[in-house]
Amino acid sequence: MLASKNPGPVWLLIVIIGISFHYTQADHILAIFSYAFSSPYLVVWPLIKELVDRGHQVTVISGQNHFPTIDGTHHIHVHMIDNPLQELFDSDTVLETLSSKWKKSSYISKFYYYTTLNILNNLEVQQLLHNTSAKFDMVIINTPASDALSGFAHHFNAPMVGISAYSSAWIIDYLAGNSEPSVYEPMSPESYMSGSPSFFERLNNWIGITEEWLLERLVLLPPQMKLYREFFNDSYSNFDEIRRNYSLILVNQHFSLGRVRSNVPNLIEVAGMHLCHHKNCNLDPMPLDLQRFLDEAERGAIYFSMGLEILVKWLPNNTKQALLEIFSKLKERVVWKLDDCESLQNKSDNIYVRSFMPQQQILQHPKVKLFITNAGLLSIIETAYYGVPVLCLPLYFDQFANAKRMNLAGAGETINFISISFDKLNQSIQELLRNPSYARNAKEISTRFRDQPMNPVDTAVWWTEYVLRHKGGPHMRIAEQDISFMKYYKLDLIPIVFGRIGLPAIVVILLAYRLINWVASQLDLRLSIVH
Repeated sequence: MLASKNPGPVWLLIVIIGISFHYTQADHILAIFSYAFSSPYLVVWPLIKELVDRGHQVTVISGQNHFPTIDGTHHIHVHMIDNPLQELFDSDTVLETLSSKWKKSSYISKFYYYTTLNILNNLEVQQLLHNTSAKFDMVIINTPASDALSGFAHHFNAPMVGISAYSSAWIIDYLAGNSEPSVYEPMSPESYMSGSPSFFERLNNWIGITEEWLLERLVLLPPQMKLYREFFNDSYSNFDEIRRNYSLILVNQHFSLGRVRSNVPNLIEVAGMHLCHHKNCNLDPMPLDLQRFLDEAERGAIYFSMGLEILVKWLPNNTKQALLEIFSKLKERVVWKLDDCESLQNKSDNIYVRSFMPQQQILQHPKVKLFITNAGLLSIIETAYYGVPVLCLPLYFDQFANAKRMNLAGAGETINFISISFDKLNQSIQELLRNPSYARNAKEISTRFRDQPMNPVDTAVWWTEYVLRHKGGPHMRIAEQDISFMKYYKLDLIPIVFGRIGLPAIVVILLAYRLINWVASQLDLRLSIVH
């Protein structure tokens, strides 16, 4: 009787118990990241933070320098993976190395071999692997390259989710089981073409993809297979099937920023997870002197940054001084991110130099009219989101394709940074500032990019939990994973087609050929009789 007279508290208690039950049934997620740079952690951090906030029990294995511990996670820091290729970055020939696809692949193979080895050798990681009571409902890893880490998903019999922080390419299509992979876009597309490329341009990119396929098979994959066999005590399973067994791959791209792709259901575009448009992100205010510098820019301002990993010592001789000369003659103010800003001498008053810049805060400032960048993916996503025209100075990897897409969209221009000249740079800056079409196109891209049903973090979380709810979502995998190559590409129909159509056609052609020869011989015979 009491319950019927005052049901409110009873129902409230039921709701509280239900919520508590939900969180006690939280999924256990293992997230492993072998990144040694800070930029990809900017992509994965918001996803992990949101999963923790939603009550999931998350164990994170990563380096320490670039990925701070998130409250509520069990974090295993592997200090050895923070800078495994420091000798490359200390080298004076780094740009020459990065310009050669074979040399670059050798360094990448070495990089991922040692980062993966250091993760698997870590004492806490080994204890986790040998803990018979440890169970996980999902394993999240960065993809591609650290393929041996797929052994964690196989070991714990858990669905595997990949995060591609560097957009997509043919290898992502392959890992996702995409039946319509790109034949025009290599992973390192120095020769990338889009729009309506000519036959020879397509052929050139197809050759590039073929070369990368050989590099993956001959250079990148064997060390990862060796690590998998060694640390997971598995010499019999098909390693290629295990490393391709992704339930879901989250890709840091969006169709509004470039080429539309024929994605399969388990490949989800989430470009912009690092942007500050979700509840876990609060942009810090700009330093007061920088805020004042931009606010008082009567002719507008230009922002120049070559990203987080490009060091000024890598640049060609005299480039820094040439840039200083160009910027000092501009009427616009210039905000310049420079790692050794103390060495810059005789700087003019229209230039603001610091070793660290709050990039998103700068790009959203209304006085910023142009962004000069190396065209790294995160920078391109940010300039697209805030609608700022871009001058690209690409150096390696996907930067050429990123720059090309902004060119094709009419929101930017590109200069070869190795052979940069005063006249060319000044001409490009003036064109981008004075021609209103660049700003108009940049704003149009921003409008398209922002027009999404959910922000990228919420999209990534929804699909991650979808895979959890549906026990790995095997129905999202394309049927190509379950049938042979011959059947998938209908090659088994060749004998049938040949038998039913080809063989009769050949017989008819042979009979016609014999008939024509017979008729010709009869004509020759009659002509000889007449003569």
